[in-house]
Order: sequence, then C-alpha cells, then structure tokens
Amino acid sequence: MSDGYDQDVNPINITNHDPYTCLESTSADCPYTCQGLTECESCNCAVVHDGIGPWGRATDVIFCLLPIIFLVVATLPPCGIMKPLPTTKSLPLSALLMLLVRLMYLGSDPLLVCGSVVKGVHE
Repeated sequence: MSDGYDQDVNPINITNHDPYTCLESTSADCPYTCQGLTECESCNCAVVHDGIGPWGRATDVIFCLLPIIFLVVATLPPCGIMKPLPTTKSLPLSALLMLLVRLMYLGSDPLLVCGSVVKGVHE
C-alpha cells in the first residue's frame, strides 16, 4: 500500500520546523498545504523567525550585552590600562557591533535592522 511518498523519503513533521505564515492567503490551512516552491510563491509563504540565536537564550543575552560592555570598557578603561576612546568613536563602534549581532547571530530581518539604523542616525 502506497501512502504517496517515495520509499527513500521520510515524511517531515511540520511541528518540528519553523512555523510558516502565508502573507497573501486568508486560509488558516495555507501553511500546511503548500507543497513546492511555486505554490509557496503564489501565496507568499514566509518562515516566522522567533529571534532566538542558534546557541540559546543565555548566549543571546551575552551577545546582546557585548556592545554595552564594549562601550563601558572603551570609555572608562579599568585601572588606566589604556587611554579612553572618545565617545565620537566608541558609540558608532558599539552600534556597529550591535548591528552585526542582530544580523549575523540573531538572524533578524535585514530590512528591519537597516531601517532601525537609519532611524537611529537621524535621531
């Protein structure tokens, strides 16, 4: 008895993967009925990303605190080990570090991140 699957291919359980959402379809069953790239493109399916990095929530906190730690250490060097970095250089470097963390580690949407950078530059 054939269930529609090739013998070498195991069916994938949708609950073990990232949730999908269909942006142009109003049907609640759309994410579960899309099969193939052409069907997903027709209803504009997208993966809903939860914003958690690949190494878990504890590492997320550490990586997100890195720009703040850099800023404190660069502007207030401990025990006079090095000359303090002026805030005109340390603030943009800290913002660049946060941009890299959000884009590369957290996998945030690049358009949203770059839009936040542009908005922050204008403030």
